[in-house]
Amino acid sequence: MYPISSIFTTKRKQESIKSDLSTVIAQIAPSLISEGTTIPSPPHPEPGPVPGPPPISSFAYLGRHDTNKIELGATNVTRHHSTSHIYRSKPHFYVSGARVDGPFFEEAGTEGNNVTAQVGSTINLDCRIGLLGDKTVTWTQKRNQIINLLTVGRNTHSKDERIHLAFRYPNNFRLQISYVTKRDDGMYECQVATHPPKVKRIYLTITSPEVKIVDEYLREVHERYYRRGSSLVLTCLATNIGTFEKNGTDITNMIYWERDNLLIKNGSKSNVTKETNSAISTLTIAPLERTHSGNYSCSFGNYAKTSITVHVLNGELPAAIQSAGVASTPPAMGMILALFLLWCFFMCIKRKF
Repeated sequence: MYPISSIFTTKRKQESIKSDLSTVIAQIAPSLISEGTTIPSPPHPEPGPVPGPPPISSFAYLGRHDTNKIELGATNVTRHHSTSHIYRSKPHFYVSGARVDGPFFEEAGTEGNNVTAQVGSTINLDCRIGLLGDKTVTWTQKRNQIINLLTVGRNTHSKDERIHLAFRYPNNFRLQISYVTKRDDGMYECQVATHPPKVKRIYLTITSPEVKIVDEYLREVHERYYRRGSSLVLTCLATNIGTFEKNGTDITNMIYWERDNLLIKNGSKSNVTKETNSAISTLTIAPLERTHSGNYSCSFGNYAKTSITVHVLNGELPAAIQSAGVASTPPAMGMILALFLLWCFFMCIKRKF
């Protein structure tokens, strides 16, 4: 900071120099200009086209520039912008030294993203977009050559209440589907309204539990013959149930037996043994009567169902049935063999996982 006295002194010197220069010019000017001499005025420019503005490159980066660095996943992203551009360029990022114009998808890869979900679960499909600006984002589903519009901007367009846009700040246009079903299978597209459009595709596959009724050899069967007075033993194997176990669902209440579409409550024993991603239920009825003949089914909630036809006969089984290998094994031996095979099955699963 300069002293005040020094500032005033400098100002007085400047005024004194201006006064001396004015005096010198007044004395010299008359001698330079003779009588009758006129001082020509500067020539006027010829009429012509008015010059246009300089090229954009001349003003591309005038003034002060600021640089912001944004950490995006594992990639260093640098954004440049100017505070005094005369002609502003398109917003852009520099990713690993290469310029990337917006909008762009932040996730790596926009083609062939595969997602698998199980029936009854909730699925989130993320779509993070950088430098979106004023562009519009839409979600669509394509299945069996039919395209369904699901969302537009931040608004949900689908009439299915299970589907809605769950936007996550700052730029994640997340599509959320609750209690997914098999009809939710298909290709989903997150699209940005640019020219040409920018599209991210996700292929969603829905898996569901599977059930089958097996014999003592763990072979799937659809028909069984028993003698009157013997014991009926049916085993139902349910697979692909991992999601229900993770959610804390009681698997015991989800597996049930029916005879001729009527729930079996009396005269039966159903035991469920849970294993990783599978469960086994055993139905036992003894002694058998002719009235026990009918169609038996095993169901896993409302997601999967299978059935078997049971015949209860008087006396010995026909020779034709025995030679065909459809006859039941003796009750006691069959029970022992079934328990042994189930034990072997559990041990194999434990070793596998």
